[in-house]
Amino acid sequence: MIVFDFDGVLYDGEGARRLGVELLRRALEDGYRVYIVSGRRRRDLPIIRSVLEESGIGVRRLAGILLRDRGSETGFKLETYTRVLDLESCILEIHDDNPEALWPARRMVAGGLVLHHNEECSVLYGSSVFEECMR
Repeated sequence: MIVFDFDGVLYDGEGARRLGVELLRRALEDGYRVYIVSGRRRRDLPIIRSVLEESGIGVRRLAGILLRDRGSETGFKLETYTRVLDLESCILEIHDDNPEALWPARRMVAGGLVLHHNEECSVLYGSSVFEECMR
């Protein structure tokens, strides 16, 4: 199972991020269960659905889209990773653009933490199934 953040990984505020969307698409094609865990509020779900659908990714293919109700973004993400881990038993990797949200999750992943910046990614911790991120 792989987790993707929305802002900064799949979306740049104006449109889809090519690399993040391509990695998400490949994860689904390779049979991984995929969750989007975003610091956005529930009211932003239509934006997320729209960006994904315009990118050719049906939201029904996702295991879930989990959005924040309250609290800090980093706190929400760590709490949500724990909940997802309880459901799925294994998080292979997490993709985010915020190292402060990634680094504390290092004990939760079997593979790695992937840091996104613009149209690039690199492994912050562990390893990735995606060759593009192995820098």
